[in-house]
Amino acid sequence: MRRDWKSILSYSIFFTGNIYFLWKIQNTYSFKSIVACIIKCLNYSKKKKFPNNAIAQNVKIYFGSQTGTGEQFAKELCYNLQEIFDIKAEIIDLEYFDKEEIKTLGIRIFIVSTYGNGDPPDNATEFFKWLKGLDIDNPYFRNTKYSIMGLGSKQYSHFNKIAKKLTTYLKSFKAEQISETIYGDDDDNIYHDFEIWKNKFFKELSKILNMEHIPINFIKEEVIKLVDWKSLPDIKLDIKFEDLEEDNKKSETNQHTSNLLNDNTTSQEGQFNKPIATSLTGKFYFNHNIGTVISNTNLLKNVDDSTNSDKVNHIIISSKNIKYKSADTLVVLTKNSKEITDWWLKRLNINETDKNKKFIFVERNNQNSKKHDNTPHLDGTSNEKNDILINKNSNKNNGNNNHSMNSPFPTPCTIEEALQCYCDLSTIPRVNVLNNFKCFIKDIEELKMFNYILSNNKRNIFFNICKEFDMTFIEFVDIFMQSAIFELVPFLQLIPKIAPKSYTISSSPKDDPDTITLTVKKKQYPIHSLRKALKSFKNNNMLPNITEKKLRNLCERRWYKGSSSYYLTEELYPNDILKFNVKTSIFTLPENLRDASIIMIATGTGIAPFKAFLTEFKIFDQKREKNEILNKKNKRILFYGCRKKGIDFLYEKEIMDALENKYIDEVYLAFSRDQSNKIYVQDLIREQKELVCSLIEKGAYVYICGNTEMGKDVKQTINNLCENNKKNDKKFIKKLKKSGRFFEETW
Repeated sequence: MRRDWKSILSYSIFFTGNIYFLWKIQNTYSFKSIVACIIKCLNYSKKKKFPNNAIAQNVKIYFGSQTGTGEQFAKELCYNLQEIFDIKAEIIDLEYFDKEEIKTLGIRIFIVSTYGNGDPPDNATEFFKWLKGLDIDNPYFRNTKYSIMGLGSKQYSHFNKIAKKLTTYLKSFKAEQISETIYGDDDDNIYHDFEIWKNKFFKELSKILNMEHIPINFIKEEVIKLVDWKSLPDIKLDIKFEDLEEDNKKSETNQHTSNLLNDNTTSQEGQFNKPIATSLTGKFYFNHNIGTVISNTNLLKNVDDSTNSDKVNHIIISSKNIKYKSADTLVVLTKNSKEITDWWLKRLNINETDKNKKFIFVERNNQNSKKHDNTPHLDGTSNEKNDILINKNSNKNNGNNNHSMNSPFPTPCTIEEALQCYCDLSTIPRVNVLNNFKCFIKDIEELKMFNYILSNNKRNIFFNICKEFDMTFIEFVDIFMQSAIFELVPFLQLIPKIAPKSYTISSSPKDDPDTITLTVKKKQYPIHSLRKALKSFKNNNMLPNITEKKLRNLCERRWYKGSSSYYLTEELYPNDILKFNVKTSIFTLPENLRDASIIMIATGTGIAPFKAFLTEFKIFDQKREKNEILNKKNKRILFYGCRKKGIDFLYEKEIMDALENKYIDEVYLAFSRDQSNKIYVQDLIREQKELVCSLIEKGAYVYICGNTEMGKDVKQTINNLCENNKKNDKKFIKKLKKSGRFFEETW
């Protein structure tokens, strides 16, 4: 014991002497830097006490995601593991999982979402099919230590079904669970859920690695210095500008050819630079169909056509040789609004001429970049003599974050196109991305505040405030990055990318196989100013110095605008090109359409798939004998709800024509705002109890489409009404689903 005290005393004298000596030469080193260096030494020696744990050398993060949130979380976790534990994890898209690799000893982290009616996301479908086919005593997961983060929404009845299913599989396979599975709720605060899961996982991980506690990177907290973007490992590419005159000649020559583009993936833009894409958005950018907008009209009646008014648009798209079915899903690449794009062009110091210059990505020579500046200039020149085009044959298409040089989106394209079509300019990025954005900040005091809001004990508070007040990325930059000088090369690589959005197709290919229609509601509403948000920031010591003029601007009343729906309803015009893919929907009509009874229930734009069904009924019935139709025993009925008949009764003509021509037998309408007492579709179902229950008992197919709350209420109503369900068996709907007679698409 005395020997230990002597050792402690010796070390104390040694470090105190060093601190005093270095303090005396503080004109060369700052005191904080010295302390940081000493702490770094202590941390290093502390790390050396732990054995080199083989399991830490084999950490894989698998993501299954439909919209990109899971991939985003995987990247953030990878960053955290490197920063906190010095673990170099590998990110793997579940579409490219290697079953042999899973056998090896290591840590396997799964971040998986639930899509649709309890289904795995597209990129995880094959993985779950493989899991389902495995025997309990299979050898694949015997050496696996795992943790699972689920992504879902409590609005849906199958909340986090896929994460729960994966947990069940891995437990049955005798894999060892590291930390409890957390089921994130996107309807509440999924980012907060992610932080909770990380904290639990990190705590258990430190035990596995024989650490007494989670290591803290003091250097990040103590040393405040400006960062040069050229030192960031994530900046792997440069850009090279093309000759405009030569490009214009090519454009004129190929004008006719470009007009003939139809069903093949990508358009002309992807031919020059099309590496294998590893991200979910990247897969879409390099593999999509294109169509031409024929028309885009507002379906609402008796409303003004200003940009602040409500809109529900009927969009007609022409695209040849596209295979789809009625009510399939169109996954669309939308764009940033002109207003947002123009703001960022100005912030990037790009003028009206330069924004139209085309560029391509080229591989960045990191060794040369340390010796001299190879930043491309807007006049098309570069200080780098030997620009190398991206290697299109990257090693492994599995989502690795090493050894592959992938373009984030297709080039050549103009600067304006890059910002408008591919960069998510509206959403505040997550911590791992914002940490890289420090490279743009040019003021030390601002950088200190930036570090503070992103610190471990403040980031949750900060992001909760941002979420509560719908803060945009532009507003974030205005407040916390006032000194920032954004440069194009790093910005295009660091900024998160736009995720494609899904919309239900409201047309039938039997009417016109080369035409697709969408029904899109503009998501827009007034929201409060940032006054309360600024007050919350101030109360948490998070508010930097802001000029009075900027403060007044931030305190003005704002409008929330859904970027995708706003673009599709306000800034998409006839002859514009739309990029999309078709995804199979669960909404499929029964094969025995002649005899099957069909109950359709919808609110608002949920009428979209049923408009497609009406076309199918019409074409089917027109081929039948007249007396056969008159003597039919099956029924097709529609329950539809909206606010006011004179405003948002969507596709009124098509519905009433179908009723008049007997393509559907009954229509029940609920206009919730046309009378003092509100009426909803579930009220109409209760009124038609005998008809609904009779049809279901005789084998009717039930389809529900619209908002989530309506879906819940309708299911509860059906459960309560049907005579075969006198005991209010909550599994009644489940039985209908199992028999393939109940379909639901809600949002």
